[in-house]
Amino acid sequence: MTLAARLKREFVSGWKPFEVVWLALFIIAQIWAYDVQTPDSWLAMISGISGILCVVLVSKGKISNYFFGLIFAYTYFYVAWGSNFLGEMNTVLYVYLPSQFIGYFMWKANMQNSDGGESVIAKALTVKGWVTLIVMTTVGTLLFVQALQAAGGSSTGLDGLTTIITVAAQILMILRYREQWLLWIGLNILSIFLWAETPAIYLMYSAYLLNSLYGYYNWTKLVKRTNLNIKTVNSL
Repeated sequence: MTLAARLKREFVSGWKPFEVVWLALFIIAQIWAYDVQTPDSWLAMISGISGILCVVLVSKGKISNYFFGLIFAYTYFYVAWGSNFLGEMNTVLYVYLPSQFIGYFMWKANMQNSDGGESVIAKALTVKGWVTLIVMTTVGTLLFVQALQAAGGSSTGLDGLTTIITVAAQILMILRYREQWLLWIGLNILSIFLWAETPAIYLMYSAYLLNSLYGYYNWTKLVKRTNLNIKTVNSL
């Protein structure tokens, strides 16, 4: 397959009209927030746009999300630095950046044909998985908030909680679990309050929230497709 054919398969095939429309609307909103609200925050605009492209591609199960995720990670780090959000900075440096590379190779080995393109083979958490997730997230949050307070960070309670949820959601994403979206929904609601004074990032997380709702719906379909394929193979 030629490079042009691969790019078409990844970015053109399998898109619904409403997905294209809402993606375009949020990108326009990001540009507006930069141009009208915070004209000096061009880095926040780049972070916002690349972040939106990344999460929309994740909701579609597209492996190309990791390219835009890498751009988002680099730019978001400096935006968080300027706001003295130490937890967010550490999340980018130690979670987002390495996750882009690890996730790419984990997904690459687990793709399937879907709607004329390719999408990831999705899974769902078991009861044991849920218990482990809740315990680890709770303990991790309590410990990390204490560390942030000792380091003199801003909004340590909210910053610490969003950081640990991000780590957990990112791990679930790499491992291809649908339940990542439930964590992203909670995280995006918290992040909207955290970044209330930065319009470009505020809009980015508003887009993330809507996308995470759709992402859970779409990944539920991907899980059903995966289970159906497994049953088909086992019946042969």
